[in-house]
Formats: sequence, structure tokens, C-alpha cells
Amino acid sequence: MADLILLPIEQYQKDGRLVKGLQRGGRSFAKTTTLEAIKLSSKLATGTQVILERAEAALRSGSALPMEVVDPDGSLAQQRQSRYAEQPSGAREGLSQAYSALSHDLGSAVQTILAIPMEVHEQGSGSNVSSTLG
Repeated sequence: MADLILLPIEQYQKDGRLVKGLQRGGRSFAKTTTLEAIKLSSKLATGTQVILERAEAALRSGSALPMEVVDPDGSLAQQRQSRYAEQPSGAREGLSQAYSALSHDLGSAVQTILAIPMEVHEQGSGSNVSSTLG
């Protein structure tokens, strides 16, 4: 906010051009505001991710504290890291990880798509439907 006031004053004192100072102040304010909004969005996304991961783990395990591991003796051992905690070191590694994840997920989707009709066919409900239609 200070740039909106200080930069125009500084520019006016420097060469008497108030409009140029207002432009510089506005640009600086917009840049700072945009960067802060991006930082806030990033923090919100990270927080949402953690909440969703914990909810998913809680639904899978039924545990109230899904991110914590308890030793057999009852002591708290360690906190499990998010599967997104280790970011790629560069663009090439990121693209490689993205390709691996995409191919894995597509393979899983194909298996699911193929498994459902096979189950329906094995249960015999597919033949009942076709005889009803014919």
C-alpha cells in the first residue's frame, strides 16, 4: 500500500511527473498483491491437501489420527509423510513422474472398465438382459 503513495511522491519530487509515479505505484501494488495472493492460494491448497489426505486415511483405517503410526508397545513412532511431500527437482523429473502417474492411473482405469462387464457377464445378468431385449 505504501508504494501507491510513496512512489508517486518520489517520482514527483524527482522530475515533476505525477502520472508516471502513479503508474509505477499501481504496478508495484498490483505485483505485490498478486504475489501475496498466489502465496495465500498455495498455503490454502496445501492445507486442503493435508485435510483431504487425513480424511481419506481416516475413512480407510477408521483411525482418529490417520497420519500417526503407533508402535506395538503403544508409543507414538513417527508421522507418515504426505505422498506429495517430495517434489521433483526439475522439469524433466516432474514430467517423468507425471507420465508414470498418468500411465498407472490409465492402466487402473482400463482394468476397472474391463472388469465390470466381465463381472456382469460372469454373474449371468448380461444374458438375461439380452434375452429380455430379443
